[in-house]
Amino acid sequence: MHFVSYKQRHCTDVFCLILFISFLFAYISVSILAISQGNPRNLVHPSDSFGNLCGQEQFQSRPYQFYYDISKCLTDHSLSLTCPTIKLCVQSCPTYYSHFQLLQTDENNDHSSKNDIRQQLICMYDFNPIKDNRSIIEIVHNDLCAPYTVPSEVFLGRCLPSVLTHLFDDQNNQTLKKNFSLKQMTGISRIIASDLDRIKESLALFTLIGCLLIILYMFVLKKLTNLIVFLTIMIFLSLLFLCSLFSWYTIYTGQDLIYEYSVIARIINDFIELKIIYYILGCLTTFLFIFSIIVILVSFNRLRLSIILLEQSTNAIFSISSTLFCSPLIFLLFSLLTLGILYIQMCFSTIGKAIPCSPKTNSTGCFFQQEYGYDLYTDRFTRTIIKFLTDNKTYLKWLNVFAYVWFGSFLFAFKEMILAGVFANYYWSKQHLTTSYPVFYSMIITIRYHLGSIAFGSLVITLFKHLRMILDYIHRKLSKIQGCILFTCFFWLFEKFLKFLNTNSYILIAMHGYSFPKATRQAFVYISTNCFRFFVLMNLTKWILFCGKISICIFNTYLFYQYLQWTNEFNHLILHWTPLMAIGLLTYLICCIFFNVYTMAIKTFFLCFLEDFNENDGSISSSSVMNNEFLRLVHKTKNCH
Repeated sequence: MHFVSYKQRHCTDVFCLILFISFLFAYISVSILAISQGNPRNLVHPSDSFGNLCGQEQFQSRPYQFYYDISKCLTDHSLSLTCPTIKLCVQSCPTYYSHFQLLQTDENNDHSSKNDIRQQLICMYDFNPIKDNRSIIEIVHNDLCAPYTVPSEVFLGRCLPSVLTHLFDDQNNQTLKKNFSLKQMTGISRIIASDLDRIKESLALFTLIGCLLIILYMFVLKKLTNLIVFLTIMIFLSLLFLCSLFSWYTIYTGQDLIYEYSVIARIINDFIELKIIYYILGCLTTFLFIFSIIVILVSFNRLRLSIILLEQSTNAIFSISSTLFCSPLIFLLFSLLTLGILYIQMCFSTIGKAIPCSPKTNSTGCFFQQEYGYDLYTDRFTRTIIKFLTDNKTYLKWLNVFAYVWFGSFLFAFKEMILAGVFANYYWSKQHLTTSYPVFYSMIITIRYHLGSIAFGSLVITLFKHLRMILDYIHRKLSKIQGCILFTCFFWLFEKFLKFLNTNSYILIAMHGYSFPKATRQAFVYISTNCFRFFVLMNLTKWILFCGKISICIFNTYLFYQYLQWTNEFNHLILHWTPLMAIGLLTYLICCIFFNVYTMAIKTFFLCFLEDFNENDGSISSSSVMNNEFLRLVHKTKNCH
C-alpha cells in the first residue's frame, strides 16, 4: 500500500509543532500589546511628531503635514515605516525657497526687516521666532524651526517638493483636473489612476473574461492535450520570432514605430537609448528562440513525457475539481496575513510618540514624555509595557518580518501537503479514490498528523530566507564588501533548492506519513539518482505551462485592446499602455494562482512515477500503476543514457 490511510499514520515532528504554537502565542501577545499602544492612523493620516492628527480636533485649521528636513526620508528606514525628522501640521504648504543660513545673512545685513525675514520660518506651534532674541541659526539648531523650505504641493495630505510632483506634468494635466476627482494625486501616479478610473468597468469585465479563458484553456487541455501543447509552443515561438524580427528590423532601418507613437517611449529614451533596449531585446529573444528549438529537437521524447504528465495532471484536476479552489483560498489567506502583518508593523512604528513637556514637569517626567510619549501619571503596568515595546522596537520589527515569512511559508506548505495527498491518493488508487471528499480527507490527515512537519519545513526556509535578508542588509550598509554578494547569491540558490526539496518531502509525507527528516532524506535520494530526469521534465512542464500563461495573457490583452478601440475608450486615455499592462498583469497573476495546482500535480505524479518505476517492473506479479506509454518512454529515455 503506497498511500498510507488515516488510521495507519502517527503524529510527526511534534516538537516543531509545539515550537510553532509557542511562537504563535508569543507573537499574538506582543501584537496585542502593539495594537493597544500603537496608532497606525499617524502613518496613514497626516500627523505631526507629537501624535496629533492634522485637520482634526484642535488642528482642524492645519490639514497638511510638513517635514522639517524631508531629505532624511530618503535614508534607509524601510523597517520603521517612518521618516526620522520632525513633522508639523501646517495651514498650507510653502511656495517659496528659504534656508536658515541665507536668512541669517539677510538679517545680519539688514536686507529686510526682522519680521519679514523670520516670517519665512516654519516653527513649533507655541514658538514665535519674531519675539525671540536668539539668532536664526541658534533657533534652528535647537529644532524650534525648520532649517529650510522648498516650493511644495500637497500629495496625500503631505507637503512634498514640487520637483517630485511635477515629474510628469504636461499639457494633459488640464484634462486630469476636469475628469479626476482625487485632486491630491499628482504626477505619473495621478495619470495612471485617472486612466484606470476611466476604464474600471471594462477592466473588471476582462478580468472575469481572463478567468473564463483560463478555465476554457484547462478544459480544452484536458480534451486535446497534444494539440493545445503544440499550439501553445507554436504561439510562444512565433512571439519570440516576431519580437526578435521587430528588434533587429528597428535597429538596422532606424524606423522606430514605438518611439513615434508612444509618449512613454520618449521619456524612457531620455534615460536610456531605445536602441540599447532593442539590442538587449533582440539578443534575448533570438537566444530564447534558438534555445527553444534546440530543446524541442534534442528532448523530443522527454517532451512527450512532459505532455503525458500534463495530461494525467489535467485528468486528475478535473476529476477532483475542488483542488482548483485551494490555491485561490490560500492566496486570499496570504493576502489577509500580509495586511495583518503590515498593520502590526505600523503599530510597532507608532509606539511611544513623544509629546512636548510642560514647564511644570520635572526632568524625570520630561525625559519619559519625550522618550516614550507618556507622563508619570500613567499607571505602572502600562508604563512598563510601553517602555519594553519602545526599547525593543527594532528587534520587534525584525520579529514581525520573521513571523511574516514563517507564517507565509507555513500557509503555502499546508497547501502543498493537501494537494500532494489528494494527487497521491488519486495515483495509487488507480483513479478510484478511497473517499468521496479527497480534498477534505487530505486536509484532515494533514491537520491531525503532519502540522509539525509543515512547521519544520517552513522554519528551515524561514531561517535561510532571514539569513539572506540580513546579508542583504549588511551589503547595503557595507557596499564595499564584495563577499556579501557571493554569500547572498549562494543562499538564494540554496533557498531555491531547499524549497524544491521541501516540496518533494511534503509529497512523501502526504503519501507515506514520514517525518520531515526521513522524507527529506528519501526525497534527496530520489532527486540525486534521477537529477537529469527531474531537471528536464520539471523544467519542460514548467516551460509548457509558462507558454500557456503568456499565450492567455497576450490573447486577453489583445481582446481588451480591441474592446477599448471598439468602445472608443482607448482614445480618451493619456497613457495607452496603462490599461494593457494592468490587464496583462492581472491575467498573469490569476494564471499563476490556478496553474500552481498543475505544478503540484505534476510534481506529485512524477515522484509517484519514480517510486512506481523503482519498485514495480511491470510484470504480472509486480504490475506498474503508471501509464503504459509513459512506462515505454521512460525505458526509452533510460536506454538513451
